[in-house]
Amino acid sequence: MEQRTTDEVWRQITERLNQDSDHRFNTFDEVCGKWAHDRSKLALIVRHPDGSTEHWTYHRLAKQAAKASRMFAEAGLKPGDRVAAMLTRQVEAWVTALAAWRSGLVYVPLFVGFGADAVADRLTAAKATAVVVDHRWRDVVDEASERLDADLDVFTVAGGRGAGLRRGDISFWAEIERAAPDGPVADTTGDTPATLMFTSGTTSTPKGCILPHSAFVALMPYALEVFGVDENDLVFATSDPGWSYGLYTTGATLMALGVPRIVYTGDFDPKAWLRLMDEEEVTFIAGAPSAYRRVLEAARRTGFPASLRGANTAGEPLDRETAQKWSELAGFPLRDGYGLTEVGMVLGDTIGSPVNEHGTLSGTVPGFEVALVDDDGAPVESGRGRVAVRRPPFQLSIGYANAPDAWQRRWIDDWFVTDDLMERTEQGGWRFYGRADDVIVTSGYNVGPAEVESTLLEDPGVAEVAVVAAPDASRGQIVRAVVVKSREAPSDDELIKRLQDRVRTHIGRHAYPRIVEFRDELPRTATGKLRRASLRPTE
Repeated sequence: MEQRTTDEVWRQITERLNQDSDHRFNTFDEVCGKWAHDRSKLALIVRHPDGSTEHWTYHRLAKQAAKASRMFAEAGLKPGDRVAAMLTRQVEAWVTALAAWRSGLVYVPLFVGFGADAVADRLTAAKATAVVVDHRWRDVVDEASERLDADLDVFTVAGGRGAGLRRGDISFWAEIERAAPDGPVADTTGDTPATLMFTSGTTSTPKGCILPHSAFVALMPYALEVFGVDENDLVFATSDPGWSYGLYTTGATLMALGVPRIVYTGDFDPKAWLRLMDEEEVTFIAGAPSAYRRVLEAARRTGFPASLRGANTAGEPLDRETAQKWSELAGFPLRDGYGLTEVGMVLGDTIGSPVNEHGTLSGTVPGFEVALVDDDGAPVESGRGRVAVRRPPFQLSIGYANAPDAWQRRWIDDWFVTDDLMERTEQGGWRFYGRADDVIVTSGYNVGPAEVESTLLEDPGVAEVAVVAAPDASRGQIVRAVVVKSREAPSDDELIKRLQDRVRTHIGRHAYPRIVEFRDELPRTATGKLRRASLRPTE
């Protein structure tokens, strides 16, 4: 394969863009507007559990986004204001994001699995002035609003007969239908903030990554070199747009390349996924390893659709067994990728490279330079080290909105140093070992231990608690809470249920501890710091 320099890779990428990122540059124009003149060009298929289907062209999305931006403007929102969205795999998420980007608002996606406390924390940190919410999660936003210092404009995607609308709400589709398709067009640049995406860490308040209008460009090498898709493909994008893999990697980036996508609005159902892929003649699927493990079980009976030719996974480590079984059954490899919201997708099983023979990533995504370093930033020649990425021409994030000092600490000279631990194999691959900062990756979702611990400590039955990861065959990792009980603690069974329910309610279903165990004390260093490593399984 022809080797290209980093400069050559990025030159070829920027040649695909309609705008110059050093001057006027807007995400909406690149991912939707430039295709909208073709009234027939397909952007998105939305499949529902009842079998109904919606087809959305770029032209139709652009028109609805223009009307939504007029709706936001009439509500008093102006460039720079933050508009949050509690929406899942539904077209409203894309209409809202596109309208925000077009009019210079900052889009703040929120995962629909969050509880009221988690939503309130993120709305506060984002300084959001408005939120778009589906009626299914209107109660969560209502409860979160009680914890805010300022009022929010609430745009509700109503259910049947206006279900979910509260007094004072703005009905999302009713207002869009009456709005003119002439919403404001902002004069943004490549560095203008477009999205505020929260990512979990070890502090109780998640960090808000600022994604500029040029953010999606950082993911184009991955889409081209690992996905290997083009306008003739149909990509089944299974990830939630509340996270960067769903909103950007398998969303805005593919739209910028003119690649049509399909989403499923129902709950996860492997049989429904296989049926959808067969009926719609899907050629490529992208999702988390934990989902693929269950799809494999269903596909053993039916096989995979003949149209399917490629698959990608990211968000959690891909185990060797799943990779091998996929290749055997599908007849093509499950290509793995590694990235983070701060930088982008930087490692992966690139086209033409050996794929996950030993649970590893094959190489660096063209356009990026990746190395292993120790805690001080010195190169690690052998063994485990922190993943470090040299500053690329395009980067997914440009800072933490609510933690600028923490962002600066990430940089050592021109290298962004992560909390992820890997080592190089003899074959030149990259083997992932875990997160140095103790973040738990479960079913593709990052869970910050401190956020869960803070919630558990509010229970009067808990004196001390430590939250760590435990291995799990289907989810990769699950949340495990090690608890020291207080004198007020009820029976073990009652306390376990109470703690699990508390986390489900206040943070979200993805974060609750599936394992709760009790100890007389937690392991600590001589200075009193918690020794998490001694709580993890030794394998």
